[in-house]
Amino acid sequence: MIIKNYVVNDMYEAMVLIKKELGNDAVIVSKREVRQKGLAGLFKKKKLEVTAATEVISQNGNGIAKRNYNPPPQQEVIKEAAVHQESRTTEELKEEMQQIKSIVQMLVEKSDSRLEKEKEATIKDVMIEMDFHPVVIDDFEQYCKKRSLKPDTADNTVLSEFVMDRFDRKVRVEDVGGRIKTFIGPTGVGKTTTIAKLASNEALVNQKKIGLITIDTYRIGAVEQLKIYANILGVPVKVVFSPEDLPDAIEQFNDKDLIFIDSTGRSHKNIHQLNELKSYLDQCSNIKIYLVSSMVTKNVDFARTIENYKNVGFDSLILTKFDETYSAGNIMNAGYFTDKPISFICKGQVVPDDIEVASKETLLKYIWGEVK
Repeated sequence: MIIKNYVVNDMYEAMVLIKKELGNDAVIVSKREVRQKGLAGLFKKKKLEVTAATEVISQNGNGIAKRNYNPPPQQEVIKEAAVHQESRTTEELKEEMQQIKSIVQMLVEKSDSRLEKEKEATIKDVMIEMDFHPVVIDDFEQYCKKRSLKPDTADNTVLSEFVMDRFDRKVRVEDVGGRIKTFIGPTGVGKTTTIAKLASNEALVNQKKIGLITIDTYRIGAVEQLKIYANILGVPVKVVFSPEDLPDAIEQFNDKDLIFIDSTGRSHKNIHQLNELKSYLDQCSNIKIYLVSSMVTKNVDFARTIENYKNVGFDSLILTKFDETYSAGNIMNAGYFTDKPISFICKGQVVPDDIEVASKETLLKYIWGEVK
């Protein structure tokens, strides 16, 4: 089977290319709108990505030979005129040409209708699509007013200058280090996987002696998950059930170069749970606390998470799940709601590869959509 992707302006263009390259029996598997990469792509009309497939038994100089294939009812099949028109009657050709004209007319009408609805995006539309928090958008409007510009008529150059200015002033990057590292954050953001990535790099690459501690005794399978990573790395792990036991567990790892502490995921809306987490951290001194946040979190929830976790206290941010989002506005949002630096970014589930030290260059590329 041959499967190909086409990035086109509309379905008519896709059908012509598919017929030309895959033949009349090709099946359209999927279609979706995609934004072009880079800053300029934010202001251009979205393209259409179409995936088509055809089943092949041989390929020779005369073209692709295909098996007879009856697609499922819900799949869209190419129904264009056959190549060998000489074998058809005049009436058959007239009927087929009429069918093709009808299909083309339908596609043109749909395209015109979409163009009517899709007016050229304003700067505000673009910023919303980039997932900037309303506070950032309001700041952009004030930025424009101070320069005697109307936000609705500002172009991509103005937006680029604004983002560069605010990014440079507000977004910090730094690995805050620390011998004892504690990881906090909401459920499902990838705290345990992040610990596994960092611990693996320190143990295997830097040859550090590692100790793992978990206070996540609420979530089913959490302890077992950390123990699996510990067994693979050949490092010890301790389970702590109460705040008073945490200092003792740390003391037992007195010979270790680094200690990683995994915590229970706590909702930023549950103040009681956050206070309980704080009661653990208050038992220790000389620890660095990393707030782990997901890039797929809505910008309003992302901001509130940062605000509420300030009551617990943290030294740095780790941003995860870059591989699961098309918009990276939370990078900028983080700079508006905390002065703490971003230390690491995570972009997948592979341990230990899918993590890297945050850099301004990389973060800016993510903001502009220049990294897949």
